[in-house]
Amino acid sequence: MRNFEIWTADLPALKNSQLKRGRRPVVIVSNDQSIEDSGFVSIVPLTKNLEGCQLPTHVLLCSRYLDHPSRVLCEQVTTLDKACLVRRIGYVEDPFDRFAINRALSTQLHLAQTQMIYVQEDNTYGYDWNV
Repeated sequence: MRNFEIWTADLPALKNSQLKRGRRPVVIVSNDQSIEDSGFVSIVPLTKNLEGCQLPTHVLLCSRYLDHPSRVLCEQVTTLDKACLVRRIGYVEDPFDRFAINRALSTQLHLAQTQMIYVQEDNTYGYDWNV
């Protein structure tokens, strides 16, 4: 079990929760050390419903491990017992998708955004080297 793996999970029914219960795909977002040391993992659920508004906490994920494009719902980040994870489906391969998930989680949790560095030809944009 590792960060950014895609699993099928049995999500329990939670009182007064908008999180859909039942078996559905999730992405593990816990760091690898806490996965190893704990009986719990932090996950974000996926949905195949692509209709409705796109929020800054949503990431469109098109993976060869999924049957269809899915939306990662980072506003629904939650913690599950590892026993709820049923089967490993695959992992989020694309580094841009992993970055987008981290950024959406950062937005949801109101964490400081990391500075992106854009490189074009021999010039670097988006970073102040004099800091």
